[in-house]
Amino acid sequence: MAVDKKKIAKNKSLKVRKLIQSGVEIIEAVGVPIGDLTVRRLEKMSMSLLSLCAMTKSVAWNKISSITDGHILRTREIITYINKNFEENISLGSYDDIRRKDLIRLVGMGLVIKSANRPDADTNDGTRGYALEENFAELIKKYGSEKWTQALSEFELDQEYIDQFHSKRELEKLEVHLEKGVVVSLDKGPHNKIQKAVIEEFLPIYGYSAKVLYLGDTSNKHMHEYSEQMIKLGLNIEDRGMLPDIVAFSSKKNWLYLIEAVHSSNPLNPERCIELQRSILKDCPYGVVFVTAFLSKKYFARWLPQIAWETEVWLVDTPQHLIHFNGDRFLGPHEKSPNG
Repeated sequence: MAVDKKKIAKNKSLKVRKLIQSGVEIIEAVGVPIGDLTVRRLEKMSMSLLSLCAMTKSVAWNKISSITDGHILRTREIITYINKNFEENISLGSYDDIRRKDLIRLVGMGLVIKSANRPDADTNDGTRGYALEENFAELIKKYGSEKWTQALSEFELDQEYIDQFHSKRELEKLEVHLEKGVVVSLDKGPHNKIQKAVIEEFLPIYGYSAKVLYLGDTSNKHMHEYSEQMIKLGLNIEDRGMLPDIVAFSSKKNWLYLIEAVHSSNPLNPERCIELQRSILKDCPYGVVFVTAFLSKKYFARWLPQIAWETEVWLVDTPQHLIHFNGDRFLGPHEKSPNG
């Protein structure tokens, strides 16, 4: 993809904008697949990379830091660095986006080392850190100099990763019918399989003719959204990273459905529900139905202790049933916040 650099960080100061655009150029130059990403996702990927470089407006490229210098950041530290240096105000609660979306391809290509501070850390361990791979760091140090072109030509790309990635995106897609005449294609995978089932099975049964206002994808978080309608409903969508996987609204019931499709992370636990209420829901006058969706009981069992009270759980393999963490009603909003 030929990235339109003019759209990258266009609302930021000139120095910060150029810095973020340079990060995108580096990412593109080493072959990271970015053809399916939004401008915002590219910005966040670039800013995450720049954070791991310890890059600021006053740092020269040949002075960046790496794992050799002990520069290792956890996901929340990356957000803090981004907010401090790149004119952002990203919520610390969206730290999981750093791991699952902003760094995942850099890690997949071996350009960023995960668990750099704790090699044996579990996948979902929030204390593990990230750092630049040393050879990649040495390449970045030459960016903007006369040595860049030669160094880039000698840099060993993970062509196998790149080829497999593009093959997957061309061949494996899930078609999802959102409403009459509206069909979107999602990357094929367990997470999006859950999202497809939620839209085509859960909402027709339990959604009271709810319209899907927002649908994310594992590679394109904002692939389908009705921003104006969400704003009219009182949703604060400035911090897009806080949005759940699916947002739907039933005009019959005046109910707002916030739905997370969970395969490997991010169920609607008490902390997540509180974050949603304090961010996107703070000015919303409508009743909210919180739903966590899983493929089966097997996957649900892993997350059972974390599910918040006064929420719903739905399983793809038993679509006619709901699991209620409500206590006082079958299905519907609650006046009090979901809590543990």
